[in-house]
Amino acid sequence: MTNQITLDHHNSKAQFWQLPMNFSVGTLIPEDSKVRLVCKIVERMDLSATISTVPQKGRKPALDFVNFLKIVLFCNSEGKSSNRKIEDFCEYDVRGHYLLGGRKAPDHTTICRFQNMLNDHMADLLRQFVEILIEDGHVDLKSLYIDGTKIEAVSNRYTFVWRKAVEKYQSKLKERMLKELDMPEDSTLKEVQSRVCVEFNNIRNTCSKLKIEFVRGVGHRKTAQQREYEYYKEIKEKFETYEKHLEAMGTRNSYSKTDHDATFMRMKDDHMRNGQLKPAYNIQMASSGAFVVGVMGSQHSNDLHTLKPFLEELLAAFSARIKNIVTDAGYESAENYAYLARKGLKAYIKPANHETKDTKKVREDISRRENMQYMENEDAYVCKAGKKLIRCKDSIKKSASGFEDINWVYTCFECKGCQYSDQCIKSRKNPDPEKKSLKFSPAFEAFRSQSAENIASEEGINERINRSIQAEGVFSKVKDGLAYDRFRRKGMKKIVADMIMVAMAINLNKLHNKIQNNQTGIIEYKKAA
Repeated sequence: MTNQITLDHHNSKAQFWQLPMNFSVGTLIPEDSKVRLVCKIVERMDLSATISTVPQKGRKPALDFVNFLKIVLFCNSEGKSSNRKIEDFCEYDVRGHYLLGGRKAPDHTTICRFQNMLNDHMADLLRQFVEILIEDGHVDLKSLYIDGTKIEAVSNRYTFVWRKAVEKYQSKLKERMLKELDMPEDSTLKEVQSRVCVEFNNIRNTCSKLKIEFVRGVGHRKTAQQREYEYYKEIKEKFETYEKHLEAMGTRNSYSKTDHDATFMRMKDDHMRNGQLKPAYNIQMASSGAFVVGVMGSQHSNDLHTLKPFLEELLAAFSARIKNIVTDAGYESAENYAYLARKGLKAYIKPANHETKDTKKVREDISRRENMQYMENEDAYVCKAGKKLIRCKDSIKKSASGFEDINWVYTCFECKGCQYSDQCIKSRKNPDPEKKSLKFSPAFEAFRSQSAENIASEEGINERINRSIQAEGVFSKVKDGLAYDRFRRKGMKKIVADMIMVAMAINLNKLHNKIQNNQTGIIEYKKAA
């Protein structure tokens, strides 16, 4: 039985190699295959600007740029994102031979080199893909559904550098040097570092003049000059190390030693279940019509600070088409509301208090401003005890980007001994407080009220349904569908390029499914009747 199976196997193999010489691999690829679709999409793109950056010197590349883009895009749509998996696909898969067009399969180093060439051009390739979808009537960009997720970086988990720790050690070392070098207490860090460098240079010159031979190891006694040289050298290097750490960190509070662009963030997939921070990037994606139309990487763990820079990129590419911005409560702030109003975009941002504002606990909370009586003629609030909170000052809250938000502060100075103080003033430090203050931004409250009205409308309900399905569904396809749950490369530019390629792969799969199912028009979900 075994011999017969082996004989049949060899016969079938022999018949395969006896195919006529004019045999074309294309005959094995169906007309409605995704392989043919990726060829049509790439061939409709204008790749002249990208191809012009390919080095002209040196030996001829094993594969031309257009075919390479087809192969990488198709492989990513199949969940093959590593260079070695793409190499195996080109070598052993019939679809790979079809995309190669008779050329020799590239190895993984060549694939890596081509991917690095794409880094600066991926945003333009995604833009062209979206324009093709618009032209074919699959996307209109009227509404953008934006969401973010954190994806773990490829760097190790225990390579963290924390700003507070660096600044603490730097400060302690500075204080120590101030005493040892007898410097004024108001000396700056640069002055201390400069003085340490002077002392180090002096002892180094002394050792050189005296021709002191440095010794190491057991049984050798170091001279006083060598000890002093090593001491100041160590201090100097510590100051330089702290300075390099802070420079690499920038405005962040942490970074990874093995991937300087990665920031330590709290992840949902906490395998140790102890709130451990991991090096990661915050990836923002915008979808429309169930297609991904924009990708941005951020070092902020909070989505709050990503909306403005992300929309700046999207508006630069598709400004005339975008009308509505739909996000969750993580993007709500006075600055973001004001930005959308300034750009003429309608905000469908779910307020952070949307789920809790009508609960019994909130409605019966006497400490909240909305549960107090407002006296418009006196511009004052009246608490449950009948005492007035008058507007005593306005404070300006300035964000890191320079945005200024005016807060109104109302204060009551008659709270000492009040029977409701323990319910009205929730302070652990002072059991018998003398005053209570309320602070809020009228501009923010007006924006929030308008956004709440927007999402409560029939159109707003449909927009929220589409956001939950499209925006959150994209990340499900990334992490579960394509098994991309951790980055393969290091650095912001490279990881954004990878995510744009993944986004294009998702678009390719979606477009192929629509064609297979004979779906036309823009995908929109609506509330069931």
